Amino acid sequence: MHNFFRCRRGSAAFATVVALVPLIGVVALGGEAGSWYVTKQHAQNAADAAAYSGGLRLACSNVASCTDTQSVDYRAKQFAAQNAFCNAGDTSYPGSQCVTTLPTGTSQTVQINSLTSWNGVNGNFVQAVVQQTQPAYLAHILGLSTVNIGAQAVASVVTPANVPCALALNGPVTFQDAAVQVNAPNCTIASNGKPIGIDFKVAPKQLNVGSLSTSGGCSGSLCGSVSPPVITYAPPVIDPFSGLKSAITSLSNVTWPPCSGLTPYTASNPCVNKLPSSQQSRSNAITQSGVYFFSDLTLTGGGNLFTCTVGNPDPGCSGVTQNVSATIILLPNPNPSKSALSMTGNSFLNITAPTTAPSASALPSQLGSVANLLANMAIFDFETSPKIGGTSTMSGSGVFYLPNANPLNYQGNSTSSISTCTEVIAASINFSGTPNFDNSGCSDNIKLKSQVVILVQ
Repeated sequence: MHNFFRCRRGSAAFATVVALVPLIGVVALGGEAGSWYVTKQHAQNAADAAAYSGGLRLACSNVASCTDTQSVDYRAKQFAAQNAFCNAGDTSYPGSQCVTTLPTGTSQTVQINSLTSWNGVNGNFVQAVVQQTQPAYLAHILGLSTVNIGAQAVASVVTPANVPCALALNGPVTFQDAAVQVNAPNCTIASNGKPIGIDFKVAPKQLNVGSLSTSGGCSGSLCGSVSPPVITYAPPVIDPFSGLKSAITSLSNVTWPPCSGLTPYTASNPCVNKLPSSQQSRSNAITQSGVYFFSDLTLTGGGNLFTCTVGNPDPGCSGVTQNVSATIILLPNPNPSKSALSMTGNSFLNITAPTTAPSASALPSQLGSVANLLANMAIFDFETSPKIGGTSTMSGSGVFYLPNANPLNYQGNSTSSISTCTEVIAASINFSGTPNFDNSGCSDNIKLKSQVVILVQ
């Protein structure tokens, strides 16, 4: 008996069992806390997605071409739902990962707020707050019966100081020759092209721009030394006129008769303008404001097309009593071997766009729904290979929208030289030869706005 009580065999096992009891408890409690952390990460993902998506919808509402009929609140909650966070009874969003019945004692809330300031900074913000309340289990020993797990995100919609006056929608902006001159101090040369958006084949003779930005990268030795520096991998610039493309494409097979002289479209007299060969090297004055449809706009040998202003000494403007504005819409050339727009040999366009949209009744029915997008539109051409070269000049004020031109070539001495501002939008843009792209007249209120949505919290 004496030896029995003095025996220490098995004491280590006993001590181990005693020590394991609190250790297992701590490990289990740690496991529960770990599950809270995972839920917290999921909540943060949902809040980030909700705030960012709400910000995108807010940015959309700031442009005339926005076609999203849903609200900021809806879009934000839709993307929170796609990350499995919903308010009770509000789970039927497209792509929703929310369950209709949560575990007993568990609830979720999603709150979206549109704000005009954040942390003392004025602006446009979307705040998303998501929360999940669930029962505590082992945490009861710490006095907790429920746990509130929440996350917050705030997205800001900002407009950069310099907005694009030249935008390549899906290809690069290329500087091809050393004689290229670009003078656009108040605006941006921008590209949505990837993987390369700004391509310096050589250093241009002059590059005076407010900024250079691209959704892709920059190629060439000038990338690291140009001032201001190229902004790479930026959010893409939204095309504010995308709704025009499909609408105007539907006009490609119209059978309107030829116009008599230069005539704007009217419902009672729909017609297609075409400069005869005898006029392609002469002066052509537009004396009536309106929308003009052309199937062949060829200018060469000093030929020109321009909108009249009061006091213009050109004989074609005689009798004009108010300044004229026009929108030129290019339809496919009936001759498939020719461009709808062709400018060579010291020719020029000088078109002042209307500052207000035409009424739907003054347009073909196919364009009635996008009439608002024609405000400030000088030229629309959906062909892939317009010809702008020689010593031609494309000038005026408004938007020169050639979304399929790949590339839009500024060649020879071709110039965009204006008294106010032209905005050039094409699939890609190539500066080659000795062009002078001069947009020094652009102010900070030009139409095209590049909006950026960023998470600030």
